[in-house]
Amino acid sequence: MTEIPSFGKKSQNQTSAGLDDDWPKQVTEQIVSKVDDIRDKTSGPAIKISRSVVYGLTACFLLLLSIPFFVIGTNRGLIEIFDAWIVSDRSSAVWIVYLITGVLWLGIGLLLWRKRPKRAAQPKKGNKNNGERWLNTDK
Repeated sequence: MTEIPSFGKKSQNQTSAGLDDDWPKQVTEQIVSKVDDIRDKTSGPAIKISRSVVYGLTACFLLLLSIPFFVIGTNRGLIEIFDAWIVSDRSSAVWIVYLITGVLWLGIGLLLWRKRPKRAAQPKKGNKNNGERWLNTDK
């Protein structure tokens, strides 16, 4: 239980000036707590943002790395399924799966081509030589 200081008597920890003997410890604890509060308010958000950026980039890298493995695994699985259940010849199963994969990628490419901005592949109007820098015959 803590001792309640009295005003008339000196406690065991007080000096003749009326201060506790452990006042440097108390001041140090207050300074450290204030510095910790300030550090949490200033560098805390920066640390959170940097962690988010690092984890996000790592997730993107792993996702991009896993896409080819997913496509290859899917093709291999489809080849096995077509070879076992649909066609009797393995080479026919391989070519059918390649045809399906090609049509799928063609469809994705056409969809992306349709979604491109209008006039994205045309040179700008202000360009003098319309992008044909290599054909400069003025010299």
